[in-house]
Amino acid sequence: MEIGIWGDSITYGAGDSEALGWVGRLRKSLETEDGIGVYNFGICGNTTDDLLKRFSVETSAIKPNVIVFAIGINDSKYLVGETESVIPLEKYKRNMRDLLKLAKNYTNKVIVVGATKADETLTRKSGTRFVNSVIQTYNDFLKEFSESEGLTYVDVFDVLDIHADLDDGLHPNAQGYEKLFMAIKGFVK
Repeated sequence: MEIGIWGDSITYGAGDSEALGWVGRLRKSLETEDGIGVYNFGICGNTTDDLLKRFSVETSAIKPNVIVFAIGINDSKYLVGETESVIPLEKYKRNMRDLLKLAKNYTNKVIVVGATKADETLTRKSGTRFVNSVIQTYNDFLKEFSESEGLTYVDVFDVLDIHADLDDGLHPNAQGYEKLFMAIKGFVK
């Protein structure tokens, strides 16, 4: 069985001193079971626009039995001085629908992981900021979308403590990734 996980820097595991992230922890927990491969397609900074450009090539390479999407926090972010998200909500909705259509060419086992909270007081060095109420709006869509399409939705918005579990105000630290892993593993297994 092949499990492909697509997303952004939090999927990749940025900020984890143990260099695993939640996906690496999932891989370690499953590697004792024969015939299970876990592939991490998390790329730092990616939005659904970026994922649409690469998804077909990557899925054709592994032909996954299970697909996990964990993307959206970068779509919801604001560039400093802008009043609209990088990927406006309506475009994000279209992109997720398009990704699901592509995913269904390989499997009906699709899991959607929502985005986590960020420390709103921090503006990233890249000139971006994250607003939790906006992130939650994107998550609300993901939940409704998942329910209407018969997908599994994993809500992780309240899993992390922004003061204890974040490395830099956005990316989890090792403790935060362990919490994400614990929240997500049962849905993927």
